[in-house]
Amino acid sequence: MMKTSTIISIVLYIILASVGSKAQAQKSKEDNYQINGQIKGLNNNQIFIIVYKEGNEKTDTLTTISVGEKFEMKGFTDKSRSVQLHLGEINPRKNSYFYLEPGIIKITGNVDHPDEIKILGTETNEAYTRTQEFLVPLYKRRSALIQQIRNLKEGTPDYKNLAVSIKSKSDSVNDYKILFIKENPRSDISLGYLYVLQDNLPVGLADSLYTNLVPNLRSTVQGKYIGDKLAASKTVAVGKKAPDFTSSDTTGAAIKLSDFKGKYVLLEFWAHWCVPCRAQHPHMKVIYDKFKDKGFTILQYSIDVKKDEKKWKEAIVKDGLVWPQASDLSNGKAPVAELYGVQPIPDSFLISPDGTIIGRRLSHQELEDILSQKLSK
Repeated sequence: MMKTSTIISIVLYIILASVGSKAQAQKSKEDNYQINGQIKGLNNNQIFIIVYKEGNEKTDTLTTISVGEKFEMKGFTDKSRSVQLHLGEINPRKNSYFYLEPGIIKITGNVDHPDEIKILGTETNEAYTRTQEFLVPLYKRRSALIQQIRNLKEGTPDYKNLAVSIKSKSDSVNDYKILFIKENPRSDISLGYLYVLQDNLPVGLADSLYTNLVPNLRSTVQGKYIGDKLAASKTVAVGKKAPDFTSSDTTGAAIKLSDFKGKYVLLEFWAHWCVPCRAQHPHMKVIYDKFKDKGFTILQYSIDVKKDEKKWKEAIVKDGLVWPQASDLSNGKAPVAELYGVQPIPDSFLISPDGTIIGRRLSHQELEDILSQKLSK
């Protein structure tokens, strides 16, 4: 029979061996990536890296403090993840994006120019830095033009010329990203570009770009989201019949799209917190007043949630919205928006009296021109 001391020794050995193996496993995990940074202007500042996760995974914030202008981080990532780099403080207006992935990641630049920071050393970051070298100058030129156009009166020759220049810059950005997606179907960058672009692309083009992505990208949460939106967009393309739905008005009574059959209907998606949505209301009121007695109406659907019901109704009153309103006020779900593949807002569909979609995301001038043509008889 073993002595008690011998048994204790064996148990301690097993525990220590287990702890040691776990520590070794943890250490091997932590050696998955290394970030070496040197940013001019840093002076023993705090560094924040916000790691975005998929679905319901919790976002992580990694932190360290620079030694002078240099900083270093080590850790483990199970896959390439899009992250935000913040220097000194978390500031949504001053940050840089890169990809946290296995390997040695080298970050250089100037603290005063976060959009020009270079991230090299790993495949995805090398590619992303090359794209930024092309895109950032375009972004800056477009931003300068946007600042100029804000000081001009809409409709003037100078305004129209600047609007053409802004569109040209935006088209150049989009064309570059589309080409990148086509040529790099395995890249996480392509998935990110398509996530942002697909809502403003012809459905056929967006679908071909999506189909060209490798299966493991399409199977991510972001990839599945794009696929679902594209599937919905195909059912609400111009020329298709608008899907009918039943929702609730501000009193809780049922309201259907088909209630307005026989009229031209602008089905518009918004929320009380959406600044661009509410900025459109004065223009919408002008169009509504002009055509409301000629066979036109507006049906607005809010994606507000139940806890914001009061704010939704207050916004309707404050903005003077006299046309029909609908919302399901469901938590995290807006079934009609999902049915129509809507995200982001604002978004809108012009529907003919027979229920056919004849326009989507029309400008105020485009909408007025169509209604003038259709309802002038």
